[in-house]
Amino acid sequence: MRKVIKGIGYVLGLIIVLALINFLPLASLKTRKMQRYTIEGITVYAEQKDSSNAERIVSKIQISSHQIHEALGIQDGQNIGLYMYPDRKTLHRKTIGFAGWFLPDWYIGRNSSENVFITSPSEPGPKHSRESIEKAAVHEYVHAMTDRQNRNMGYWMKEAFALYLADQEPDLSTLRANSQITFAEYKTQNPMEFANVGGYSLAFNYMQFLVEEIGWERVLGFLTPGKTFEDITGRKEEVVFQQWKLGLGKL
Repeated sequence: MRKVIKGIGYVLGLIIVLALINFLPLASLKTRKMQRYTIEGITVYAEQKDSSNAERIVSKIQISSHQIHEALGIQDGQNIGLYMYPDRKTLHRKTIGFAGWFLPDWYIGRNSSENVFITSPSEPGPKHSRESIEKAAVHEYVHAMTDRQNRNMGYWMKEAFALYLADQEPDLSTLRANSQITFAEYKTQNPMEFANVGGYSLAFNYMQFLVEEIGWERVLGFLTPGKTFEDITGRKEEVVFQQWKLGLGKL
């Protein structure tokens, strides 16, 4: 019995050590080469070679921010920070540690309620372009703003707000390719599964459908903590989903 307990102790100790090693990159949000800038009132951390990229991203966010604030019903002057990583793999490590090696190439941004974290547009990787990363930065800014109002909003609606307000309209062929989505797939709260079923295209179209059906003012109800889908729309979620999917199949 003592040997078994001792063996379990060694295994647990090894797991703890490996976990600590994995999370070493998260000891600081910055990289060693990052410098601190203040650009148009936004605190930015970026490497010197990305200073012009940071200026451009900040400009994109600032240009969009007034319209985003107005749409969300919040006041201007919302403080936000920006971390620009030199490439997607650095962002991956600063997201979940060394395990970030396994994150997909399309993962180039994230947010907290205080900061936007984005990959440098100079190193977009195989799944993105400079333009798509610039739009992704605005997308993450929208997430930061909606998180300040309702962090517990369902994943689909969280992404729908960001895609819609960042003007990330998908092409028709992508919508058609993913038009057979099921209600169970739509209900996923897993970011990877959401991407795999075409969520980053479909959620934009879904928001368009909701705006047409119930109007933007009622859509804003999703930002109120505690409100259910039926409270906001007056209909069961699966009924609305099937109505939307019916139109999707006619595209």
